[in-house]
Amino acid sequence: MSGVASDNSVQRRRRKLAFTVLVLSIALHAGFALLAGIWIVAKRFSVPKETPPVLTAKPASQPPAKEKQQTMQAAAFEGAAAKSILNDRIFSTRTSKLPLPQLPSLPSFAPPSFTQDALNQSFLTDATTLASGAGTGFGIGGGGASGNGSGVSFLGVQTNAKRIVLMFDISKTVAGAASKAGMPMERIREETTRLVEALGVNTRFGLVEFARNYAFFKPELLPSTASNRTAAIHWLHTFFATEGALPKGLPNIVTGSPGFLVALEAVFKLQPDSVFIISDGCMQRGAGVSSTIPIPEIEQTLARLQASQPIRAKVFFVGVGVHPETEKALKQLLASTGGGGSYSALSNAPRTR
Repeated sequence: MSGVASDNSVQRRRRKLAFTVLVLSIALHAGFALLAGIWIVAKRFSVPKETPPVLTAKPASQPPAKEKQQTMQAAAFEGAAAKSILNDRIFSTRTSKLPLPQLPSLPSFAPPSFTQDALNQSFLTDATTLASGAGTGFGIGGGGASGNGSGVSFLGVQTNAKRIVLMFDISKTVAGAASKAGMPMERIREETTRLVEALGVNTRFGLVEFARNYAFFKPELLPSTASNRTAAIHWLHTFFATEGALPKGLPNIVTGSPGFLVALEAVFKLQPDSVFIISDGCMQRGAGVSSTIPIPEIEQTLARLQASQPIRAKVFFVGVGVHPETEKALKQLLASTGGGGSYSALSNAPRTR
């Protein structure tokens, strides 16, 4: 029995020792864990907070003092008012005691002598030179007109134009009436040639002949260059109708009998500032219908076309054998929708000198 009791005592001591070792191990681990936690927390709170950056405006670099002074002086000079180049001086009328040197001898020149006749002749020569752009007769264009285009004079009508179109009614009735008025179609062609030759360099021009069909010299307004004027004169002497019908081989012709109003619309698409219409006032409707367009219909169409323009065109109607009632209606038409244009009769135009 004593042996058994001794074994139990040994086992109890062993269990007690193992329990003690376990408790000590747990205590040591808990202690180390506590110390580690305290160190981590202390390190976390011991880190100083970062100070946010302070934004400051950097002053602009200043130019050197000398350069800044020069800049200010230049600005003051530019803004200063104009000063007289004469300086104030003090003058005295008393005789100076200081001797002045003798003036050097200068060569003498005899002024030219002018008689009254010579002066008059010189004045007339200068006046003739200045007026050389005024035109001769009624077919030659004049000089410039203060920026308002070239001064032109055609068949007794004068105007200023930068974009001019001439429309010729070449029907048989017009050709016959022109001959009776002493202005046959050949002479109208000559006067048109004179006008083209005298156009200013700042002018654009166009030529149109019409009956039921119509044809442009060119489909656009051409600048008045030497080559364009030469080509226009060649067109006039080759394709300008004088026998009451459009010639064969005429370029840029619009067929199908479109009539006068269609030709007029084509002209206004070019945005002219001056339009000359030479006709007897009996413009045909076209499209196979042999009827004259009533003047009120022409007036309505012209009013619509004028409203579509940036600047109303001046419409000049040169009548050839126009009936008195038609002439009166045309004058009223131009007064309301002519843009400042006028009516004139071909028979009243003076002959070219």
